[in-house]
Amino acid sequence: MANKTIVITGGAGFIGSHVVRLFVNKYPDYKIVNLDALTYAGNLENLKDIEEQPNYIFEKADIVDAEAVKAVFQKHNPDGVIHLAAESHVDRSISSPWILCTPML
Repeated sequence: MANKTIVITGGAGFIGSHVVRLFVNKYPDYKIVNLDALTYAGNLENLKDIEEQPNYIFEKADIVDAEAVKAVFQKHNPDGVIHLAAESHVDRSISSPWILCTPML
């Protein structure tokens, strides 16, 4: 049984996938929940080497969808969150800045 449950948002992205892998391997007694919308920035291929680990769970959801996030939190009851989800590439902020301003609630 896992000692702690940690949700990592943006866990399929470049940086997020490295953090997810680190936590899955370094803390085998922790349940690591990867919460990612799988937009252009996320790719589960980044995590092929750990996808079968017993302490790894993937949940597809967008952090701007309050109901989806609430459902993930109710399902897994996390002890902590590491927030790495951000489509912050400068080109995105120029071409679609309103996406970054969508309120969660």
